[in-house]
Amino acid sequence: MHKRTKQLIVACAVPVLILLGMCFQPLLTLLTGQEITLQTKPVDPTDLFRGDYVILRYEAEEVPKELVETEVIKQLERNGSWGVGEQNVYVVLKKKDGIDHPVKVTLNKPKNGVFLKGKLDYIGTNGEGMEVAFIQYSLDKYYVEDNTGTKWEEASTKGQILAKVKVNNGYAILTNIEIGVRHRPWTK
Repeated sequence: MHKRTKQLIVACAVPVLILLGMCFQPLLTLLTGQEITLQTKPVDPTDLFRGDYVILRYEAEEVPKELVETEVIKQLERNGSWGVGEQNVYVVLKKKDGIDHPVKVTLNKPKNGVFLKGKLDYIGTNGEGMEVAFIQYSLDKYYVEDNTGTKWEEASTKGQILAKVKVNNGYAILTNIEIGVRHRPWTK
């Protein structure tokens, strides 16, 4: 084989390998991940250009400050990240009444159990007056069949959507949504 041919093969193979690498973790999560259920919070979704979809916010995105380990708060203070955010954290989940709820926010990756990897934006007061840690998981949109958006929008504004998520080693993929009863693990 000529040197030029080898270079062409390598040049074509590199982008293909990069794309395959990007697909590996999501596929592994779909195939081997554990399914969990997350409770959503009320949201009003609309987008005329993308079709019918539901914007999802989760109660697990606003974790009470009492569940945040002291070392997480100290790390935020050291980084000067109050209000600027994006501290990597792990949120340990425990199932109660069929819904997976946060029980701890830590900097250290748990060795076992179900957990989500997220980014802690900041700690502040939510709309209900509770001091909470605001955490992002990148599980915010789910596309639904055309002309079913109204049904999902009504359920979303009432916080009645349950999200089915596959989790593997903290990495999460939203796989399905369903209308269910609203559970509130903590209230003021």
